[in-house]
Amino acid sequence: MTDVHAHRGLNRQAPENTIAAFEKAYSAGVRWIETDTDVIADGTPIVMHDAATDRTTDRPGSIYDLTSSDLGKLDAGSWFSTEFAGEPVPTLHQLVDFLNGHPMNLNLELKGNQQGGRQAIALVEAAITELNRLDPSIEVIVSSFAPLQLAELSRRTDRFALALLADSRDLRANWRATIELCGATLIHPSTTLATHQAVDEYLAAGLRVNVWTINDLGTANKYRNWGCGVITDIADQMIGF
Repeated sequence: MTDVHAHRGLNRQAPENTIAAFEKAYSAGVRWIETDTDVIADGTPIVMHDAATDRTTDRPGSIYDLTSSDLGKLDAGSWFSTEFAGEPVPTLHQLVDFLNGHPMNLNLELKGNQQGGRQAIALVEAAITELNRLDPSIEVIVSSFAPLQLAELSRRTDRFALALLADSRDLRANWRATIELCGATLIHPSTTLATHQAVDEYLAAGLRVNVWTINDLGTANKYRNWGCGVITDIADQMIGF
């Protein structure tokens, strides 16, 4: 069976990267969720894709100006619909608690932290601390576009599978060296990068491949036939794929 990852939860049924979106995925029978984490000013890891709060909350600004005491003031649901008014921005701690009660596998993207090396390391360490709280039966992939962050995580633990995220701008002819040096055993390429030839090369190198972001069944079926998993906004339509 092809691994199908719900991109930021079921983000067409509930606001992305919220517990509501992950609950929708769980209720639909989705086996994998994909989501994002970064650390705010006080080192708390939160679940959010952007470095700014403008797009997915009612408060503009940088996440790097927030502390944990600010999170309760953010509404991460009203932009999506009134049904989700007041939906909070989850912390990674809250996501782990949710998964321990609603078991799904986790594909967690470490964002390329924009505050510098110290906070990038803080993100790696915070992610390890929280992920170590997960029930051991839950499979975890930690992915990132930042190979140095993956390498730092690999130096600290071998508990989690690592995946290099890539598109056509990020991976050149030295992909094999980049993968090996950062300790990854998976590659998550964009559809632009994931040509049939490239996929064959990744699989021949012993890598697992999950392609993003695929939102039609025909394309998903093509990648399934090539031996790939998919990251999608319509995971509920691919149950049992």
